[in-house]
Amino acid sequence: MLIAPSTQTRGSLIAPRAAGTPLSAAVEYSFLVNTHLSSAALAEACRLAERWGVPVHEAMIASGLITAEAYARALAASAGVPYRSRIAAPYVAPQGGAGPSQCLRDSLVQDLSPTRRILLDATQLRPLAVRALLAKLGTHPVALTTPGTLRNGIAACFASRIAQDAIWALKFRAPRLSAHRPLMPWQLWSIVLGALAFVAGALIALQATIYAASLASACLFLPIVVFRLQAVLTFTPCNLRSRREHSIRDADVTLPTYTILAPLYREAHMLKPLLHGLCNLDWPAAKLDIKLVLEATDAKTVAEARALHLPANVEIVVVPDLGPRTKPKALNYALPRARGEYLVVYDAEDIPEPDQLRCAYQAFRTGPPSLATAQARLNIHNSDANWLTRQFAIEYLALFDGLLPLLDRLKLPIPLGGTSNHFRVAALKRLLAWDPFNVTEDADLGARMSRLGYRCTVIASTTFEEAPVRLGSWIRQRTRWMKGFVQTWLVHMRHPSALFHQLGLRGFVAFQIMIGGTILTALLHPWFYVLLALQLVSGGTLLALPESVFGVPFWAASTFSLAVGYATAMTLGLIAVRHRRQDGLRWHVAFMPVYWLLVSFAAYRAVWQFIVAPFKWEKTDHGSRARARPAS
Repeated sequence: MLIAPSTQTRGSLIAPRAAGTPLSAAVEYSFLVNTHLSSAALAEACRLAERWGVPVHEAMIASGLITAEAYARALAASAGVPYRSRIAAPYVAPQGGAGPSQCLRDSLVQDLSPTRRILLDATQLRPLAVRALLAKLGTHPVALTTPGTLRNGIAACFASRIAQDAIWALKFRAPRLSAHRPLMPWQLWSIVLGALAFVAGALIALQATIYAASLASACLFLPIVVFRLQAVLTFTPCNLRSRREHSIRDADVTLPTYTILAPLYREAHMLKPLLHGLCNLDWPAAKLDIKLVLEATDAKTVAEARALHLPANVEIVVVPDLGPRTKPKALNYALPRARGEYLVVYDAEDIPEPDQLRCAYQAFRTGPPSLATAQARLNIHNSDANWLTRQFAIEYLALFDGLLPLLDRLKLPIPLGGTSNHFRVAALKRLLAWDPFNVTEDADLGARMSRLGYRCTVIASTTFEEAPVRLGSWIRQRTRWMKGFVQTWLVHMRHPSALFHQLGLRGFVAFQIMIGGTILTALLHPWFYVLLALQLVSGGTLLALPESVFGVPFWAASTFSLAVGYATAMTLGLIAVRHRRQDGLRWHVAFMPVYWLLVSFAAYRAVWQFIVAPFKWEKTDHGSRARARPAS
């Protein structure tokens, strides 16, 4: 039984129907014609709805033909029920014990006042379905509202629970995988005893200790060198033209809803360029769910975002001021509000290629069910700013075009890149999302994914980022990254046998190379120059053979590790630069060892900060230059 249309509605039924408007749509949405949009606009919405595979009202709202508020008001007036522009009274789920996730999924809540009024998202159902539901409810009081108002109301009603889940879900449900506890007792004692043993050995027999340390380092570096060599020998360029030719061409009607989480902090100046880039993505607007994830303490960015005329598919999520104040906690807080089947994280300075969502979806659609993440390649769009940004660009090219694709081809664990990570939302939630206590949450999530049987792939699509142009900003960013790698390695090495069992030999070695090796090489690299300087000061010859036979094996292993390690790293950088046709960076490959010394400084700063402030998040400043996409 349907509620009879009002006099105004009956009058609109006889309005002329534009060409291309189905009779059913003309009748169902007649309450909007002549008052909120023209018959031609309705016809346009019908064409978009058919193309995108969404209800007509979703197409008209997403395309800007009508606002969500105007639609909800008109539908409420036509159906004879109240409209609510805000939620003042406390609400609960009609099912009683259901939590915020269920309320968000059902798009309705119930007033706790004596009226027990149900608040319903006006866009959740087609108008005829809304009328049928109202008829079924009979005299029970109901009010309609917009989806944004309803989600904000649910967030307010369940604010404490959502915030606590964002912080503590992983720690309480999988404590062994949480960085909340920096070190296990046995790890702490191992580090202390190892340091004491080295100091004692140096005091008793300095030369023998140096020989032993050199050999141990060479043995540890050998797998890293072999891996880089393999990346050089099997380098597969990111063929952008071929990727575009084979990019997914499915009709928009078959595409699912895609959520974008864009966390910002003290980046009000980045809002407009970020929104411009996100709204240019090649995906139906009605199936794009964009969340600007802002911090309650960042009043300027929140105010700037609310002052903008945001598209209908953009929603502001304000994260409450609770520790730890980290990006992963903010992402966890926003995750329950994600409407998409798939999700991607973009930083404020990101410029993704327009077809990146389609490339990621193609990877998910053609990949195995265990494929949980698709990592886009990252590149630097301001590499010409100074020497530091050029080195940063070379580093990114070697990593995202050389090393990570090799891990993908070998089906090994991939440390994610912090941005442009595309997820199956269901898998992300089963993984308990990000660790809010890990300041390099991306690398940790990649390892956790592999341990639980999920896979990650690298897609041939690029996101252009801005490298820090000031040394201080770069040091703070790199300190945070290295500290997060220390956290990630210690967390997953709490039970080495379990890690070995879950990853297998190849996966275990890959984890040690990409996480442990990154830390180890950064910490040990400067000592080569220290020993070299001591040798030169004492009158020795560079890389001269040792005087005793006992020292020959140590000399050979160290020299091989040093020479081949330098050669493979720099060759990989050169190959990656050449294939991306960024010829201006070629000569700067020679200065990579100097850049590595800066990385080492940040690594030692990270170790110290891990001891005194393990959860401190040092924000990277962005927006120093105009955003311009380089030619690809």
